Amino acid sequence: MQIFFSDIKSVILSQLSSANKEIRIAVSWLTDRELFEIILLKLRSGIKVEIITRNDYLNNHANALDWNAFIEAGGKLRFCQLGKMLHYKFAVIDSKSAIATSYNWTCFAGINNRENIMVFNEPETIQSFLNEFEFLKTEFSLENNPERIELQDINAKLHGFYEMTISDDEKYQSVTCD
Repeated sequence: MQIFFSDIKSVILSQLSSANKEIRIAVSWLTDRELFEIILLKLRSGIKVEIITRNDYLNNHANALDWNAFIEAGGKLRFCQLGKMLHYKFAVIDSKSAIATSYNWTCFAGINNRENIMVFNEPETIQSFLNEFEFLKTEFSLENNPERIELQDINAKLHGFYEMTISDDEKYQSVTCD
């Protein structure tokens, strides 16, 4: 196991880039367009990718990542729902390595927070992450054409929080998916 307290995004990018067969991601928030672009590139090169994430306004507002493009490229997406929200941030690469981190896969996290990431190569540890991922798959349905969440559909008390968080996150995006 290796532990890093800086350059977290670089470690995630390196792990994603190293995939040759499959990537399984369980992450609370995924808004970083550079990470998403690597995921799309891997899908388009024939690598299987599965993502389980929250279906909340931060992940699924009108200008959020293009989940339909992910699905059209062959990705498998599952959104967790209210009452069964996950707070994980882990990925398994080719069933050979796993990363677990405090880092939300957002640009905002890399700028404002002290974070950590652990990289595991031990078969028993990787199998534990795979088992949890398989369990999560039984909890959440596969998405075919996810609908965007509208601001008016969420609690009005959260509007300011989401608007500020999305604005801050967009300020730090380094790559667009267009």
